Amino acid sequence: MSQMERSPETQKRVAIVDCGTNTFTMVIVDLIAMAWEEVFRLRCQVFLGKGGFASASILPDRFAKGLDALGILKEASVNYNVDEVRVFGTSALRDASNAEDFLTKAKAKVGWDIEIIGGDEEADLIQSGVQLTLPAWKEPLMIMDIGGGSLELIILTPGTKGDWEKRWSKSFDAGVSRLAEFGKPSDPLTEAGAERYTAFLEETLAAMVEGIEAHEPKHLVGSSGSFDTFVELVRHAQVPAFSTTPPEKAVNGHPSLQVIDRDGLMAMHSKLLNLDFANRLALPGMAPARARLIPLSSMLVQVVLAALPPECDVYQSPYALREGALHAMIRE
Repeated sequence: MSQMERSPETQKRVAIVDCGTNTFTMVIVDLIAMAWEEVFRLRCQVFLGKGGFASASILPDRFAKGLDALGILKEASVNYNVDEVRVFGTSALRDASNAEDFLTKAKAKVGWDIEIIGGDEEADLIQSGVQLTLPAWKEPLMIMDIGGGSLELIILTPGTKGDWEKRWSKSFDAGVSRLAEFGKPSDPLTEAGAERYTAFLEETLAAMVEGIEAHEPKHLVGSSGSFDTFVELVRHAQVPAFSTTPPEKAVNGHPSLQVIDRDGLMAMHSKLLNLDFANRLALPGMAPARARLIPLSSMLVQVVLAALPPECDVYQSPYALREGALHAMIRE
């Protein structure tokens, strides 16, 4: 049976589209009972917010690129005979003065209504997705989601019924595309270039330090995105002949967390700071779409880790906003 065909158990075929600041991503799944099976995934590099953070607008070339990407995603949804599509817009769209114009033209082009969600709702969906991959830890943890326009941080503690309870959450205007536009980093970034961001990040992320001091998370869980790339970069650096394998399924049927060696992450950070774009692109395990901004992502991870306990371990969850939205859809 091909992926375009449905199994007899399929109740509905749905698509979630995440219109992020850098990437528009679609995941198509078949809903089966209270779970799902992934059918297809497609990413379109759009960089919707590029050049427009200072003016709080989507620039004309990015505007057109975004509409083109939606057209491609629409065609995929038709080819896979999707029953229902939910589309979310995050930082770039919620900040842009011409977002309503984009939504109107998107509706005319593909027939989809884009739900622009606030930072709190974005964090809730990320939490909902990542929670599906968490083991039964006894200690608090922090979820970190690095976007193009914003950075989401969430602290969870174990609940009394074996679940997780949110204790603290905040969305910061510190996404990597935003940092790149305002900071205009050199290539390579270098240690000195990273230090230029120190004062800004100390001020912007002050609430993070307060949250960490109040709840003392013992684990850092990165949600998909840049953390997918960090997993591959660190593994390839430590084991040159490493061949990637898909994450094992956890007890609940969802992929499990992947450990990222903290020392290896620090060593990779030093390398990323001192390699230019062409040499970063050539690193084994590097996702080409992330090579340009990965030094800034790595810098953010190190800033967060510096505020966490030295013994704090680091993990990657393959789930994020899209899976959180799917989980919410099933529960509805």
